[in-house]
Amino acid sequence: MLQLNGGSNLPVNANATAFTFVTQLAGGAAYAVSVLTQPTNPSQICTVSNGSGNVGSASVASISISCATNSFTVGGTVSGLTGTGLVLRNNGGNDLAIAGNGAFTFTTPILSGATYAVTVSTQPTSPAQTCSVTSGSGTVGAGNVTNVGVVCVGFTIGSLSDPLATQQWHLKNTGQNAFADGVGVAGIDINVEPVFSAFGFTGNGVIAAVVDTGMEIAHEDLAANVVPNGSWDFSTNTTDPTNTAATTGDHGTSVSGLIAMARNTVGGIGVAPSARLKGFNFLRVQTQPNLVASLGGSTASPNSSDVFVFNQSFGISPSNDVPIDPTEEAQYLSGVTSLRGGKGALYVKAAGNGFNGPCVSTGLSCENANFDPINTLPYQVVAGAVNADGIKASYSTAGSAIWVSAPGGEFGENAAVAPGLPANAYEPAMVTTDQSGCTNGYSRTAATNSNFNKGTVPSTNTSCNYTNTMNGTSSATPVTVGAIALILEANPALTWRDVKHILASTARQIDAARAAVSITLGSGGAYIAEPAWTTNFAGFKFHSWYGFGMVDASAAVNMARTYTLGQLGTLANTGFIASGALGLAIPDNSSVGATNTLNVPNTVGVQTIEAVQIRVSATHTYTGDLGIELVSPKGTRSVLKNIRDQFNSANLSNMVLLSNAFYGENPTGTWTIKVVDGEVIDMGTLDNWAIRVYGH
Repeated sequence: MLQLNGGSNLPVNANATAFTFVTQLAGGAAYAVSVLTQPTNPSQICTVSNGSGNVGSASVASISISCATNSFTVGGTVSGLTGTGLVLRNNGGNDLAIAGNGAFTFTTPILSGATYAVTVSTQPTSPAQTCSVTSGSGTVGAGNVTNVGVVCVGFTIGSLSDPLATQQWHLKNTGQNAFADGVGVAGIDINVEPVFSAFGFTGNGVIAAVVDTGMEIAHEDLAANVVPNGSWDFSTNTTDPTNTAATTGDHGTSVSGLIAMARNTVGGIGVAPSARLKGFNFLRVQTQPNLVASLGGSTASPNSSDVFVFNQSFGISPSNDVPIDPTEEAQYLSGVTSLRGGKGALYVKAAGNGFNGPCVSTGLSCENANFDPINTLPYQVVAGAVNADGIKASYSTAGSAIWVSAPGGEFGENAAVAPGLPANAYEPAMVTTDQSGCTNGYSRTAATNSNFNKGTVPSTNTSCNYTNTMNGTSSATPVTVGAIALILEANPALTWRDVKHILASTARQIDAARAAVSITLGSGGAYIAEPAWTTNFAGFKFHSWYGFGMVDASAAVNMARTYTLGQLGTLANTGFIASGALGLAIPDNSSVGATNTLNVPNTVGVQTIEAVQIRVSATHTYTGDLGIELVSPKGTRSVLKNIRDQFNSANLSNMVLLSNAFYGENPTGTWTIKVVDGEVIDMGTLDNWAIRVYGH
């Protein structure tokens, strides 16, 4: 709107090329043209040139009006951001990196009347989040745009585009069947969804090594997370450990998926879907140098020295005591001492699948986790397996060396494909990666256990790249590894001992009403051969089926985020304190047993127990009869070897066994060993024993 001499107003249309005021002025009269109101839609500033003077002998036509469109900024507010790397974009360019929550403004202004469209160019990581834009598009008016909203959140299992994720009961158990006939119990899972949704942690920045039979590094659901040229095939001396020799499934490939199947649009996800993977196929070429090289003892061909967590879904199941190899023990000690910049790598080890081994059914574990000597080292996190009902998986080896338990599942079969099997065969197993294609793998056209594995479930696994029958403590181990990756992303400064402490402190007690196993022997009355859940003097609950309980990823990550570093001090040990020669007769088939005591002196560096080892020698014609228990000065009882187990040879010679049941107690005082003979005929003596306490 123009104005003449403060009174005559003239509207001017858009794109007008000339204007004339209606009011006429006499010759010689003064005139002054001004802008009364500036234009809008778009917002402009108009200025007058030659706008004042005196009317001469003709109409005044030299006045000009110039209008320029205003520019305004576009911005808004970011909320919920905890990750790094968020980049916003306006109109396909003008990228803006966002460092934190609060206001943001794009640097390039936009002309009034022009459109704007704010999008997320790069989603944040560390932790991973999904940020969405509200009020992100429109037309710039007569002022700065300040109402664009960017809200960042984690993700839920149900929101994923990975089609199998909702059947992965170990992540979120809704009572689904995981393509088996049976179903699980809702809530029996590792409680990882809050880690994804509240924090967005996905294992970013953590390297996990799968020491196994191989790893299909080009698998559609693994490739994105495989460290390029980081794996090793010991049979070909190349960086591709894909197991082309296997035709009925590659164990290592299925293990790998449980750790770190990628978040994408195929398959499922791992517990830590952004963790990086290395595969070392030691199980195909089992030599001691290859084991050492796979466990952090090599910097080239392979380089295992940059690994954070080692997955060991393997073990031995001997029928007699086996000593720990000193070279292997030295490598584990080196790994927890020097790797991760001196914070120590984590070694996670399968407890075993021999609960039902070659023994008479007694309700006791036929195999014991302590029978594999690697499990008796305090440097391990030994994992037992739980089924989808929240009970020890039918096969899972028990033992006092177990640290925690995690989902391992049952067998995942369908009666329509495999009729006439025990009920647990049809209970859910684990959904994970398999060898690609329908020719080889657990999942293949010729599979004889489930429709899913046969590729005959409509629109599901028709390419046979996944399996629903993976199980075992071999599955519980990578689930635990994935949880550790989340813990380490939440707090990279944690030491290996801090992580073990967090797992023990936050594990969830399951199967709490499980009764002790009591067996009546020939004399001495009933013998408690497997204790129920025990709460030790330090307040830790422990059971030889479950360790400290089932992994709770959310509780562990929350504890890790606020953890006070240095609270465990320096790891020390008392050295072995030995009894000397004893020759104590072990009463045959009697709960009375042979007992002996040793005193652990007040040791400055070992005031709080982290692990207890005993070393036992016995002369006996059939060591499978023998049960070995230990009672702490605080009265906590732990059975380290069950009676009536799978040992079928004579004598124990300096057999080392470990118990975690005393964690957190003070070791000072009198420790009592008791050796019980649980069967008739064979007899023997307790020759000597020793105790060593690790702690701080």
